[in-house]
Amino acid sequence: MSIFNFTQGRLMARISTLVLATTIWQADVVQAEIIPLADMLHGTTISAAQCAAKRDTVWVTAFNQGFCLRYYVSTAGGDGRRPIVLLSGDKLGPFNRTTGSFSPAPKDGDVDTINLIKRADVASQLAGAPAIYLARIGIDGSSGFHGVRKTNLELEAVNAALNAIKIRYRLDGFHLVGQSGGAGLIGSLLGMRHDVGCAVLGSGPLYWGKINQPSDPALQYPDPTNAVPAIAQNRSTRILVVTDPADQRVPIERQSTFVRNLREAGGRVEQFFVQSTDPEHHGVVGFASVAAAGCVRGASDQVISLKLGAYQQTVLAHATSVAHATSVAHATSSGATPAAPTTGHPQKVTTTRGGRMGKG
Repeated sequence: MSIFNFTQGRLMARISTLVLATTIWQADVVQAEIIPLADMLHGTTISAAQCAAKRDTVWVTAFNQGFCLRYYVSTAGGDGRRPIVLLSGDKLGPFNRTTGSFSPAPKDGDVDTINLIKRADVASQLAGAPAIYLARIGIDGSSGFHGVRKTNLELEAVNAALNAIKIRYRLDGFHLVGQSGGAGLIGSLLGMRHDVGCAVLGSGPLYWGKINQPSDPALQYPDPTNAVPAIAQNRSTRILVVTDPADQRVPIERQSTFVRNLREAGGRVEQFFVQSTDPEHHGVVGFASVAAAGCVRGASDQVISLKLGAYQQTVLAHATSVAHATSVAHATSSGATPAAPTTGHPQKVTTTRGGRMGKG
């Protein structure tokens, strides 16, 4: 074979691969859809036939119950056969298991699916890979009742959805990124799957300890720490835990216990301490996204830490700016003299190994 033919052959193979990748993730122009808050508060039922007629959905069964789980795909940053899958935190506010009702906050409202696609777009662009926002049970377009969040039922449903998506698009596997309840699910998934490249767990309930569990196994909370022996045997997954030490919703010990136990079992995991700016120090979605992008791109722990430090600076500067603007607006309306903005030394982004990992 001549050099020309050999080169031409490689070029055609390259073109075919690119065309195939484009076809795999190709989607119609997305139209905005509003998911009513009322539907999410009360739950929705969708049949298998109705699910099949909807775009970007998979029908799954868990504990003999059927669910239509919806997902939102973006290739804004690139194609590939190992997408990033985003699992959000719990929504709709606290859930009372006795009354079966939620206590939504003023910020909770109808969901515009365009915003979910935008979240996938950001993740895709940061990592240079396709991204999927996978809607959890009962919210963001998926059927069911969100009151079963974080349970064995939801865990089995999410795992089945990943299997269905993997088959549909002939994928090699996934990178998983979660916040809070979504991170807790990922922690347990790591003991069940061997096709995860990067796993980033942000503010996740990774250790439950002794709690009162329902008698129904489907409604019990799976404890990721119980999966540590299985996770430790999987050397192909890179696990990154992102924690705000001042987290008031998921205390640090419920995150660090998982890290400590996994290390003692011989597993590999890195924990990054950051400083979020919400009142409960719980929202680390941005930090988790930065860590995931670095992991997918093959960055070292040190480089990821430096990127988190740079992001930390931006987050704190923005928070200071917003606080000052609010102070000025309040002072102006009340006739007082606005306070000058303050500067300080933000916390460092560190790991549990105790080394300095960049300013934050």
